[in-house]
Amino acid sequence: MAIKEEKTTQEIKNYALKQQALQEKFAQVKQAVQLIDLTKTETRTFTVFSKDKLRQYMQNPKTNESNLRNLSRFLYRVSHNYRRLISYQAEMVDLTALNVIPQIDFTEDAHDDEKIKTSYFNTLVQLDKMNMQSEILKCLLIAWREDTFYGYTYEDDSGFFIYPLDGDYCKVSSVNYDGTLNCAFDFSYFRSHTADLEYWDSEFNSKYNSFQSDNTLRWQELDPERTFVIKVNIDDPTLNMPPLSGLFEPLIDLIDLQSIQSVKDDLSIYKLLVARLETLTNSDEPDDFSVDIDTAIEYYNRLVESLPDCVSAAISPLKIEPIEFQGDQTQDVNRIATATSNLFKNSGGAQILDNDKVSGTTAFTAAILCDTMMAIKTVLPQIEERVNRYLTFAIGDDHARVKYFEVSPYTKASKKEELMKSGERGVPVKLAVAALDGISPLEALSMDYLENTVLKLHETWIPFSTSFTLSGSASQQVIDGKTDDTKGGRPQSDNLTDEGEKSRESEKSSEQEG
Repeated sequence: MAIKEEKTTQEIKNYALKQQALQEKFAQVKQAVQLIDLTKTETRTFTVFSKDKLRQYMQNPKTNESNLRNLSRFLYRVSHNYRRLISYQAEMVDLTALNVIPQIDFTEDAHDDEKIKTSYFNTLVQLDKMNMQSEILKCLLIAWREDTFYGYTYEDDSGFFIYPLDGDYCKVSSVNYDGTLNCAFDFSYFRSHTADLEYWDSEFNSKYNSFQSDNTLRWQELDPERTFVIKVNIDDPTLNMPPLSGLFEPLIDLIDLQSIQSVKDDLSIYKLLVARLETLTNSDEPDDFSVDIDTAIEYYNRLVESLPDCVSAAISPLKIEPIEFQGDQTQDVNRIATATSNLFKNSGGAQILDNDKVSGTTAFTAAILCDTMMAIKTVLPQIEERVNRYLTFAIGDDHARVKYFEVSPYTKASKKEELMKSGERGVPVKLAVAALDGISPLEALSMDYLENTVLKLHETWIPFSTSFTLSGSASQQVIDGKTDDTKGGRPQSDNLTDEGEKSRESEKSSEQEG
């Protein structure tokens, strides 16, 4: 029996990207065929996913998990607003904002410093290799779209990669003591995807062979050290229901409204020219037209040949009275805008996506904080525990522990300001501050060694005078980029509320008048 050649992580990743591209192309072709068929009917979009069907799915979500998942996938592709909502939630997680803490027993008098440094270095190298900030986005996009992301990790010397598994063939099977989830896989998948066995891990091959020998082994739990499961609705591990499924009906309504508006726009530019055959006024004979019919038809045909698109012609002996159903175009646009605004409002968050509703620094900050907590509170602890579990698998029990800050790209600046104040009181936060600047701990320590030990830049590069480099006795105030020796105090802050900004402008005006 031939020995199967193991694929590298890069080969597996390239295969996954190729398969994803093929699936997207197939979906596009399938959608195009459906649109060609559906444009001939009045039920263009909702022949498959009607609101009645949706309500049936929602009444029994457990048995309709696959239907709800596929509906969410469909809306993600056809609704830009739904895609924005999901992307907004997924992009809230920022895994560059982290602290890496070595496991030190501070009750002991002596420690092996070299062992601590080696363990810390190995952890930092592994984290940079995993590059979780890049890998996690695809995981969270799927999780927010389908509720649960099922992944399988691959790693070798060339890199680290999380391979997404199809949610239709996965389910949560058990929960670990740290709260992370394990999943089982439906091995009947390979009956129609045998080519995947060449690239997938040997675990799938061996368990598929077991399934072929025993049909009761259709569902088998995958190795918990290799799986990567994230669930948004963590309150019920046994039920998969898209987190934003409550918006499906208004999303369908919005798509329907836009389709109706598109038809109205087409009709608004359409013209019909009617050539009427007049009868002779004093004639007693029926059909006694003032123009010979053959002559009228000849000129009518010439007219039709010269007409541009969106203009048609007709010839009739009858008087035609138009009945128009014209609406106010401004009102139509406002109706769509209102429906879109209500969609974001009903989402329970994402108010800043409808930026007309949020004005002022204070309101914006409050909205961002609310959205951040909604987006990361359930998923970030799972990611943190899963990463630490994988570090144990890859390095050993003595790895440094990773802790992710509960911040988003919008709130990193305020978190950094908090840590800077803590640092002024002696709290060891230098590497955490660097991480909030987008510099990983390994990068920070490497550049520190290069600049200070190798290049000795601290001896030649003198920092600018700022509030951090001035002595405590200096009586200076930095105003508009200049120092004023006559005034004490710290530099003016740029982080002001709306009222604070008005107050500062008022003070400047008073000083100028004085």
